[in-house]
Amino acid sequence: MRIDLLRHGACAGGSIFRGQIDVSLTEEGWEQMWQGLRDLTGPWDRIITSPLGRCQAFAAQLGHKRKLPVDIVPGIREISFGEWEGQAIDKIWTEHKTLCNAWSREPEKHCPPGGEPFTSFRSRVLQTISELSVRYSGESLLLVTHGGVIKLLLTIANGWGPGQMMSLQVGYGFAASMEYDCNSGTFGIPYPGQDAYVYCP
Repeated sequence: MRIDLLRHGACAGGSIFRGQIDVSLTEEGWEQMWQGLRDLTGPWDRIITSPLGRCQAFAAQLGHKRKLPVDIVPGIREISFGEWEGQAIDKIWTEHKTLCNAWSREPEKHCPPGGEPFTSFRSRVLQTISELSVRYSGESLLLVTHGGVIKLLLTIANGWGPGQMMSLQVGYGFAASMEYDCNSGTFGIPYPGQDAYVYCP
């Protein structure tokens, strides 16, 4: 089953932990998503979108333009950052440096205060993918989703540990194409190559 992934574009509010708060796309964000879409070949049978507005608004417009059904699926929403949501990333890293470093190295062991545990996030995303593969067997899907979801799937597809997820670079409008084997629960990545998302300082 082919599953293409498209991350939302830049949003109002600047460089903050958004998580599950609802914010709108900026004009630049809309353009980033249209640009990212050009990197995917399609065609798709349907669009699956996160319920958050920064994904859903684009998915609705694309569905109307391409005459495709659009399904809103809560399971591919972003991970929750708890008390950090809505706060500036630089501020949080300055004030909670020890926890941030621990969380970035071992997200399965550490979590933002009140946030969604990594294991819960991983389970819901994988369960959602499995359910979609059964519900829409034989179809090609476009998932309009978030950076955390895409990083998680890239990490799993490459067989890496959770710590690697935090270092991946998945910019606004990032696009990827995956093949999902529903029998084994494994992923392949036809596009892009690792150099597009693995950070090399």
